[in-house]
Amino acid sequence: MAEKTAPADKVFPFLDKFLKVPPTERSRVKLSYAIRQDGQMMPNLKATLVEKSGARTPLPINAEGYFDRLPTLAQLQGDATLILDVPADMKLGTAMNFGTQLKPAAEYDARELTATVNEANTVIGKAAGPMSFMAPKMTGIVFPKAEGGTIVFADGHTAPLPEAKDVPFFRPADHQGAVRVKLTKTPTKVGFYDGKK
Repeated sequence: MAEKTAPADKVFPFLDKFLKVPPTERSRVKLSYAIRQDGQMMPNLKATLVEKSGARTPLPINAEGYFDRLPTLAQLQGDATLILDVPADMKLGTAMNFGTQLKPAAEYDARELTATVNEANTVIGKAAGPMSFMAPKMTGIVFPKAEGGTIVFADGHTAPLPEAKDVPFFRPADHQGAVRVKLTKTPTKVGFYDGKK
């Protein structure tokens, strides 16, 4: 079967800029990539990174459709090629997701959520460089499938967690003095919120 090949830096846009930000400055955030066909994820696809030297590195794609491993900065800068186990003429696209390193839990330290949002915007700004004014700005954290939640403040009073399209979210700028976020249910994942309200 014919394979589809593509330059690695085209399949993983922005990854080189992200990797140039020192690891200690991006410990709370991550980039995820998926191959899509007609907007659909392609789980368990076989992908191999081939470097100019001929070195081959498998880049497994998990059951959700995301790459489990990404190329290193050196591999991206070395004009590596990605080989996908699909027909050469198949039209494919890449989906990029900028996410948090936060694990799903029923309760969070509000300071950690705030630090994650702040770090995300710092990383986006550094990686985007002169184009940072066009880059998205993260304003908070969302908790899909958590059903609801409560914000606990330093003085002991509480407030309900706001929701957007039935998804609870926490925006540090709106809740100064928050110390904990308690959720009704553990979320399926924890992502960024870039809404203004």
